[in-house]
Amino acid sequence: MGKEALYSGRVQGVGFRQSVCSLASGSELRGYVQNLDNGKVRLVVEGDEVDHLLQKVADFWSRHISDIQITEVNTSGMFSNFSIRY
Repeated sequence: MGKEALYSGRVQGVGFRQSVCSLASGSELRGYVQNLDNGKVRLVVEGDEVDHLLQKVADFWSRHISDIQITEVNTSGMFSNFSIRY
C-alpha cells in the first residue's frame, strides 16, 4: 500500500516538485510527484518512510500549502524509483 497526497495552495511554479524529489532522495521511497491541471500537486508514494516524507513536505512547504488530502492507494510495487511526472 502507498499513499496519495493532493496539495492545494501556491504549490505550482515554486519548485515544489523538485524539492519533494530531493526530500525523497536517499531513501527507498518510490512513486512520483506531478502538477495537475487544477493547480494542485499530486504525490503518490510507497515505501517504509511514507509518513516521514509527508511530514517533511508539510513542514517545508507549510507557508504555501492551504490544504492536504491524503488517501491510501494500492500501489503494490508499481514503481521502481521516485520521479517527477510532467
